[in-house]
Amino acid sequence: MFKKKSVLVSTLLVVAMSFNMISFNSFAEEVPDEENATIAPDEENAAIDSDEEDAAITSDEEDATIDSDEEAAATTSDEEDTTIVPAEESEVTYVLPEASEEETEVFPEEPVVAEESADPEYKVTFALLEDWGDGYNAGVTIENTSDRVIEDWKLSMAYDAPDFTTIWNGVVESHENGVFVINNCGWNQDIPVGGSVFFGFSVGAAFNGEPTDFKNLNAKTDTQEEDYTVTYEVIADWETGFTGQVTITNNTDKTIEDWGLEFDFANEITQIWNGIIEQHENGRYVVKNAVYNQNIPAGESVSFGFNVVAPWDNPDVTVDSSAQINDYVLTKYSEEAETLILTIYGCVINAVNGSSIEGAVVRLREGKDNQEGDFIAEAVSTENGDVQFAVKEGDYTAEVSIDGFITGYFNVTAAEQESIEPVVMAISPVLPEGQYRIVLTWNPTPRDLDSHLDIYGEDGGMVASVSYRKTKLSSNGEVIATLDVDNTSGLGPETITIDIDNEYFNGKTLKYVAYNFSGNPVIAESGATVNVYKGSVLVDTFEVPTSGSGNAWYVFDIDADGVHEVNELIHYSHG
Repeated sequence: MFKKKSVLVSTLLVVAMSFNMISFNSFAEEVPDEENATIAPDEENAAIDSDEEDAAITSDEEDATIDSDEEAAATTSDEEDTTIVPAEESEVTYVLPEASEEETEVFPEEPVVAEESADPEYKVTFALLEDWGDGYNAGVTIENTSDRVIEDWKLSMAYDAPDFTTIWNGVVESHENGVFVINNCGWNQDIPVGGSVFFGFSVGAAFNGEPTDFKNLNAKTDTQEEDYTVTYEVIADWETGFTGQVTITNNTDKTIEDWGLEFDFANEITQIWNGIIEQHENGRYVVKNAVYNQNIPAGESVSFGFNVVAPWDNPDVTVDSSAQINDYVLTKYSEEAETLILTIYGCVINAVNGSSIEGAVVRLREGKDNQEGDFIAEAVSTENGDVQFAVKEGDYTAEVSIDGFITGYFNVTAAEQESIEPVVMAISPVLPEGQYRIVLTWNPTPRDLDSHLDIYGEDGGMVASVSYRKTKLSSNGEVIATLDVDNTSGLGPETITIDIDNEYFNGKTLKYVAYNFSGNPVIAESGATVNVYKGSVLVDTFEVPTSGSGNAWYVFDIDADGVHEVNELIHYSHG
């Protein structure tokens, strides 16, 4: 959270006692103490806005509510700050004033540190966003100050810091000998003229100074001739014009990024699609990718087409459909990003009451249901329980751990999609050895899946049930099973806790069913997952079948011998 110390400013009117009038082009400030002057450069501090949605979980009989308290960051001042913009931005100086008793504290305890790169084509600004003593959040903004697009950026910086605990809007490609190399995420690889990109990161150690020696590592290079094939054909021809098509094929096993094709052509192209004419001089064309086809994956192709039409008002201009494109050269920016970098969002919550969990360590392994081997990334949940990772497309297993809770494992998938929903990582507090806990989570739709625990006697008849209709089961005045959380707004969790050692359950079988109360979409498309805990361990994980019919998912039975998988879709009456 930012703090600042305001400076009380009074206007100094300077009158020049001479025959010439002196005009002023900037404001002058007078402060009570000359050493307390604050000069703020004309730069914008990078800020991370994380919009959080409150999740409400309700029950028909007993309400359990997930509340996610959020603090809105606000910077206020009793006085209006007057800003002097220095003539030369290369020298950035921050001087903190000594606050008088009547001043309001609104300056940060640690100053924001900014450094500009030496390259005149871009400017890099570092900002310390939050500092809590033994860790901090920081961000870097790269601004394009040139007259051309910066394509496929990759930034190196010398930085005396340990590995980041998490990073967003960027990917740590390497960290060696005190130098970090941060690559773009694919979707933010280009910086338009006058535009900027921002990436932020967290460090789990005390702040030890700002990074230095910023360098953009990617530069435009020619692609080797054997790495690609260019074909050209006329696909339509008429008396006054024709349509041509150029196809570029990537012959390598790596992505060609931000392609551009230079070639000689004797005709005047009058219209183009799937490409942009960046330059045309003396018969030499430079055609760049369109926004949507900037990368050519390994072994694949892209095409662009164009029309050549003789102008109706100038009969002296002729078109030659037999002309070929010649002396072509394919340019690129890098070969680093072989696959698209995507984002995974997670939210760590308490499975019993739905509250967010701060400080949980979330680690990723490649592959589904992978609970062993090396981690590829690590993050720590925020006060709202949030974590995020920038990863390549594919399946991963998230391991979530924190003292007092059973370590949980959650399958997550990074895939291209219009909107990214957070993965609910509901972990259970440690239980007594004689208790089970069943935790159901699912996709945003259907909105309402219900947990049903039906209890059958030795004769096969149902003797009791726990669900939203009856949230507690008691025996001899002791609660032996409860519906802890009933979620009706998607994602979950729905949680049931059972004291299986109670003598009431002797000789009985417990049937657990997830019922699709919403009805649409079908439960096979819900992405539902059930984790079963006992004591201090995760006993088993079940995922809903993606085929079959029915309005409910019959997951398993529990008896004196343990959990017995069923895992099938059924038609279920919840009355």
